[in-house]
Amino acid sequence: MQTRTLVQTLELENPVVTVGTFDGVHLGHRAVLEAVVAMARARSGSAVAVTFDPHPRAVIHPEDPPVVLTSMDEKRRRLEDAGIDILSVIPFTRQVQMMSPEAFVSTYLVKYLGAQVVVLGYDHGFGKGRSGDPDTMRALGHRFGFDVSIVPPTMAGEGPVSSSRLRDVIRSGRIDEAREMLGGGYPVSGRVAHGDGRGRALGYPTANVVPDDEMKLLPRDGVYVAKAFVPEPYAAVVNLGVRPTFNGKNRLFEAHLLDFSGDLYGRRISLELVNRLRDERRFANSEALITQIHKDGQRARDVLGQETAHHTEVRHWV
Repeated sequence: MQTRTLVQTLELENPVVTVGTFDGVHLGHRAVLEAVVAMARARSGSAVAVTFDPHPRAVIHPEDPPVVLTSMDEKRRRLEDAGIDILSVIPFTRQVQMMSPEAFVSTYLVKYLGAQVVVLGYDHGFGKGRSGDPDTMRALGHRFGFDVSIVPPTMAGEGPVSSSRLRDVIRSGRIDEAREMLGGGYPVSGRVAHGDGRGRALGYPTANVVPDDEMKLLPRDGVYVAKAFVPEPYAAVVNLGVRPTFNGKNRLFEAHLLDFSGDLYGRRISLELVNRLRDERRFANSEALITQIHKDGQRARDVLGQETAHHTEVRHWV
């Protein structure tokens, strides 16, 4: 997949285009992306996703910047997995924020991309104040000569899948519900930094992962089951919190990779959180903590449904 900053005309064959922040690239997004790819293939054209960097809310409300579900790299990988050919990134500025729906479409979708078809989700808003909607896009398509296709909502549980709903679920630690909306685990990618070596001293070395995006939304403190990719796949137990047994102060994201041996310092690692095991809690002593860590590892194997993680399907690579 090519990634292009959308500041000039791109020469594309029969482009089928969608627009969005695609934060999370959840099943609702995937339904739109699948429609884009299917139409592009039918026309022997290019499947194009247009997104923004930074997240528009960071510019519109700098006093209250957003937490994000996916970093740009995570988003890029997931869009590529969905079959998108071209990722076009609009640098989001105050000038872009103030563009009317007509100006946005005529500049980016018509002039720069030459869109033949525009595919949107049922609730998509665009242009100044999100004043444009699917009906607006249909009218602009009639004016500028492109077709418009609107994708209905994707339902999960009690309602439509959305990024805002997904944020609420992840923030509260309900990773099993998040998986239903994502179609897989919740991704967290980052670089392994040096810690204090406490896990190694206990016989359970951990990777202290610093997420790629400092605004990445992490779930509430606790212990989670994860799949880790380094790039080989491993089952993992993740502890998110302050390690109260040792009177920790800083919130850390630490992953213990089952059956892994080697040095991860300085390397990038991708994880997918798949379930929540328990709250983080203080133990009476190191021996009690070690006993619980062993139980957590066994439960992680049970959750992943395998004795070793080397049978894990590789979905996302570092």
